Amino acid sequence: MKEEEVSTVVGSGVHLTGVLKDQSDIVVHGSVEGEVKSEQNVIVGDSAKVKGPISAQVVSISGEVKGTIRALDKLEIHPTGRIEGNIHARDLIIHSGAYFTGKCEMESGNKEQGDGLLIEHNQEQESSGEQGGGEEVLVDDSEVSVVVEEEE
Repeated sequence: MKEEEVSTVVGSGVHLTGVLKDQSDIVVHGSVEGEVKSEQNVIVGDSAKVKGPISAQVVSISGEVKGTIRALDKLEIHPTGRIEGNIHARDLIIHSGAYFTGKCEMESGNKEQGDGLLIEHNQEQESSGEQGGGEEVLVDDSEVSVVVEEEE
């Protein structure tokens, strides 16, 4: 997504209460208490905090969200992302270090290749002989509950 395509930006010093709705992309760097809804993409930046539901085609989380997320196409939780709430998505990517607690529902039915859940974890090679470092796990279940945390 290019910078000029973004329609609504909530700056890092902004606290918004209410409904934030746009047909184009929404990027949140500040704080939103209420619903965030886009017909395209919603991006929650590293410093952002959202308390309320989020819905869009594609949702990308690097900050903190407390609420239900509905991504019609894809939800991606980056290493700094924290989600407390239920999520609904066709494709779900959870990066190592990300935190998610809640219920996950994924679309079932006529799935195309690539649809599903991707969980990355980058652990050092363990003495048990398990392969570590960038291992990816692909799960394709209708309900999944996951917490992925990086070891310190």
